[in-house]
Formats: sequence, structure tokens, C-alpha cells
Amino acid sequence: MEKILKDFGRLGGIHHSCLMRADEMMASTFPETLEENLMGACRVVYQMFMAVEGMGCSHREIFIELEESLLIGYYIADETILALLTDKDVNLALINTSVRSSLARIKKQLTSPDVEPPVVHAATAPNTENQRRVEVELTGLMGNLQEGLAEHIGPAAEIVFDDAYADWKATHGVKRSKIAELIKALAFEIEDKADRSRYLQAAVQTVRAFNAQTVRS
Repeated sequence: MEKILKDFGRLGGIHHSCLMRADEMMASTFPETLEENLMGACRVVYQMFMAVEGMGCSHREIFIELEESLLIGYYIADETILALLTDKDVNLALINTSVRSSLARIKKQLTSPDVEPPVVHAATAPNTENQRRVEVELTGLMGNLQEGLAEHIGPAAEIVFDDAYADWKATHGVKRSKIAELIKALAFEIEDKADRSRYLQAAVQTVRAFNAQTVRS
């Protein structure tokens, strides 16, 4: 959880963030001196979400303007609130994109109990070494795909790409034959359909050019 919150801080304009479930602070980058007041604010935000839901609405974002900053509350799931303390002139589109791209990771950590990592036996070493080799070979291509994504969603592309890449790697391994799955996941984060289509077309051309260059070399 802490890593997810720290990733938000990389965007700029976000001073502190926290995840709170019911009355329990699950993770926070807020100074301890602010956490007590923050918990009270989160309770108010949660009550507002419940009131809105009771009226048959489905709002999942609340913005509270403070004297010198903005408190943004996101309803995640199961009484869980994500709170961000930001500048008043923060790029909200960028923040919303980053939060949306992180929802899957947050929900996964909320529902998955802590377990011991699996033992990696020596027999798996060759496959691991092969993945590392392929990963190095694909570094340039991955950089190009991230840069293309940034043209559509801005600085959030770095975080969105890292999350999508980690999920892709965990699901498929680092395989050239599965790059299309990564491209689909990245394109999904682009809200505008026309921009999404343009990104898909450009990404396919990027992969083709990369493959052609690899064959020549």
C-alpha cells in the first residue's frame, strides 16, 4: 500500500495521501500530527458517499476545498476511502487517471491476505534468466510504448505504464508473443476513443518497426 501512495506523490501537486477502511488507517504518507484530523475528515467523506448512494446515485469522488489546498476523497470499495491532499490548481484529469489505473492494485491488496512468497527452486533459474534477457532486449520498445502513451495521458503515463507492465509480466511473463496484451491494457487507460484508436495503431507500428530492426541486426 505504501508504494501505491508514494507513486501518487510522484505526480506533483499531491502533498499527502492515505487509505482508510472504516476507522482503521491502512496506509498513510501524512505526518502523524495531521492523521487525527484526517481521520475525522475521512469519516465525513465516507458519510457523504453513503448519503449519495442512499439517494440512488453512484458518485465516487468528493472534492473539499480547504483554505490553501484541496482534499479529494475517492470511494474505493468496502468502506475504504482514498484521500489525497493536493494543491488547489492540481491537474485533476491526471490525478483521476492515476487513481483509476491504481484501483486494481488497491483492491487486490485489500482482499488478498498476506502470504509467504513461494519458494523458487533452482530448476526455474534458466527460465528466469531467459526472461531477464528478453526484458533487456525489449527495453527500447517499452520506452517507446510509454512515450506514446504519454502523448495521450501526460505525466501519468509513467505510473500507468509501470502498473500495466507489472500486471502483464506477472500474467504472461516477458514474452514477445504477448506484447499485444500489454498494448491493449495500456490503451484501455486512454478515455477518448479516437485517441485510444490512434495509440493502438501507433503502438502496432512501433512493434513492427522494432521487430524489423531486430531481424536486421
